[in-house]
Order: sequence, then structure tokens, then C-alpha cells
Amino acid sequence: MRLLMTIGFLISLVLPAQAQIVPDLYAKIRLAGFENPVELRRSGNKTRIDIVSGGILQTYIADQDRGLLISLVAAGGKRTALVFPLDRAPALLPLPIDLMTLQDRGATLKPIGSSLQAGQACRLIEFKGYLNQAGVVCVDTSGVILQMTQKGRGTPLFEVAALASGPQDAKWFVIPSDYQTVALPAIGGAAARGEMQGLNSEKPSEKPPVKSPFRDKK
Repeated sequence: MRLLMTIGFLISLVLPAQAQIVPDLYAKIRLAGFENPVELRRSGNKTRIDIVSGGILQTYIADQDRGLLISLVAAGGKRTALVFPLDRAPALLPLPIDLMTLQDRGATLKPIGSSLQAGQACRLIEFKGYLNQAGVVCVDTSGVILQMTQKGRGTPLFEVAALASGPQDAKWFVIPSDYQTVALPAIGGAAARGEMQGLNSEKPSEKPPVKSPFRDKK
């Protein structure tokens, strides 16, 4: 489940202080274990991740307004949009994207200095107690995490290679019209309210298992 866990990690890549608003943005991120950079887009309460794994492009969209987590998969000539309830995201995607996520899940944070990443100044903050993990993140003045390093790891778990703040096109956060939409179990109220159209009970094709980028503690 490395890919799914990785996406969850990225979906909290944007950390604001409590009174701070995370900007809309586009980022390219180098992620340990992946040859190609990950692309992340954020607009309001919507986040999109595009990542290549095993030669296949996979896309994940978290829509907090509608309470949905969407996985777009195109393989073997078939295009499928798998729809999960967003409250399953922590189980499917257990890595954080922002410091607020670390705090909300019981991590302790300690400022330890400053650094530079991708040509930008950032604050170094030590974290402990997130999913029994510890490490250091580097956060810029707008609240974006530019780098994360797990304790005991010599190289970063991820680092931002390019970052641009600004409005993102709404097309990045919806299911394309040529994708078949499949609602997975427990979608519940979202489907009942008609928030998703064309849902059916067809079983999705299985993806190859992937591992978490977090190194297991010995």
C-alpha cells in the first residue's frame, strides 16, 4: 500500500498555523522510492495528487466539501473513477500533508531552527508521535511543508522541487466525463444526496500492492 499511504502523506503537505490560510498552489515533489516527481495541486478544500507507479499514472482527489476521496485509474484501455468516503482517507492514506494534521493526531512539535529548500527560507520543526514516527519538517512562511525527513533516515522522505502559489483550474478537481464512476462500500450519505452521478456496483480492477515510504521502526 505504499502508493496509497504516500498520497495521504502528501494530502497534508500544506500546514498552516491555526489562524493562517494555506494558499492555492501547484507543487512538484521528489518522493523517496519514486523515480518521477509527484504533482500536487490544491484549491480551497480540494487537493489533487498525480503520481506514476509501475509505469501507470494514478490520480487522487480529496474533496472536503463533498466528503469524497476519488481515485482515477487509466489502464488497459479502461478509465475508472473509484469513489471512497473521505473519512476512510486516514486509513487508506495515513501520511500527513500539513502540520495541523500532525497536531490533530497527537504529534508534538518543536521548532529547532531554519533552513533553505527550493530556494525558499523555511522553519525546521521536529515532530514526534505521529503514527509512532518522528522526524523533522521544514515549513515556509505560508505554511507549506517543503521537506520532511524521518528520524534515522539519511535522506528526505520528500522534498518540494518546484512551487507556485495561485488559483488552480477547477477542471483538475472533478471526474473527467470519459471515466466510469464506481462507488465503493460505505459511501453512504454522499451517494444518497446525489452528490455523485453514475455510481454503480461494478467491482474495480485490483492495483498491485505498494509499500509505505515510512521506514518501519526496528
